[in-house]
Amino acid sequence: MFEINLVPDVKAEMINTQKKRNVVLFASAAVSAIAAAIVVILFVVKIGQDITVNGQDTRLKAMSDTIERYEGLDNLLTVQKQLSDLQTISNNKKLLSRVFTVLHSIVQQENGDEIKISSLDVNMDTAQLTFDGQANAGPNTDGIDYRVLESFTKSIKLMKYDYGRYVNSEGNEIPSMCIFESNSNGIPYTDEKGSIRAKWAKGAEGCDPVQADDDGYEGSGNTATKKQIQDINTSGEPDGTDLVWIYRTPQFTDWYRKGFMKTDGVIEEVPHFKSECITYSGEETDSTVNWSSNVSNECMMAPDGIEITNSTNGKQTGGSLVLMFSAVLHLNPDIFSFKNKHVITILPSGHQNVTDSFMQVGDMFAEQAKVIDTEE
Repeated sequence: MFEINLVPDVKAEMINTQKKRNVVLFASAAVSAIAAAIVVILFVVKIGQDITVNGQDTRLKAMSDTIERYEGLDNLLTVQKQLSDLQTISNNKKLLSRVFTVLHSIVQQENGDEIKISSLDVNMDTAQLTFDGQANAGPNTDGIDYRVLESFTKSIKLMKYDYGRYVNSEGNEIPSMCIFESNSNGIPYTDEKGSIRAKWAKGAEGCDPVQADDDGYEGSGNTATKKQIQDINTSGEPDGTDLVWIYRTPQFTDWYRKGFMKTDGVIEEVPHFKSECITYSGEETDSTVNWSSNVSNECMMAPDGIEITNSTNGKQTGGSLVLMFSAVLHLNPDIFSFKNKHVITILPSGHQNVTDSFMQVGDMFAEQAKVIDTEE
């Protein structure tokens, strides 16, 4: 069977071209329709946004008019500014009472040796103490012993301090006003082994670490005082509440055995003191763990030491000879910082001394001796 194409080649090419044209026209029409639909949708969105913005502008204008008509606006803005500055003001406060914490630690001497202070000038801005004192050797020493003053100046260069927060078993900070570190006589609490500890008024109002957000002090500037819990008894502790012992000195062996303390010094699941200066570590042996502590050099009590500006021989009222001296002590300003809680001094031997709560200052001072000639 034979098939004869009677359509010329030119005619066939024209038909194919018309088909392509129709496809292009259809595609163009479809794209135009889609574009028109998008334009309509965007127009509707724009109209909706304009309506919303106009409504918000009207609402803001009404609120602005209401605020401008408020007579106490200036006072309100002033209060808001003051509230925003409270945290900064609180952190910049300094506690003058810590001067006596420092003094009590530096005047303590051994073997009957004494350092007494006869006059004192405190500069809180520079954390500098300027004082006149007198050094007295023990009762078995005849005459004036310069060794006491030398030991005094060397020990100060080695002294450090510690601060931090008491936390509960979950690691939440306990308000300072809920911690009692010493008894009514100002003697720091210790156990029979000499470990330092404190009492937590756990059942008192505002002493729940989860709910409380309190720095534990009231007042402003250098006159800030520790807040008091209601119903304090004669021993200086709160009545009608649960008093829980919290150790400041870790109970290494017991806590390690119970899983509360790791050899890297991390303490968990037991109320304890979270130090900002002291780190602990343990080295396991066959039968036990040897523990050690390290006090950061950032917590040096007097990084610049003490400057003895003058010294001379003197005689006390009773006739005993003493070495009179004048000194300038340059302290670490962080010691007095209000935001640093539960400050404690650490003597060169590692013995932790007095805390913020220790305020017995009577034995630090003495009547100034009289200057005598060295030949007298």
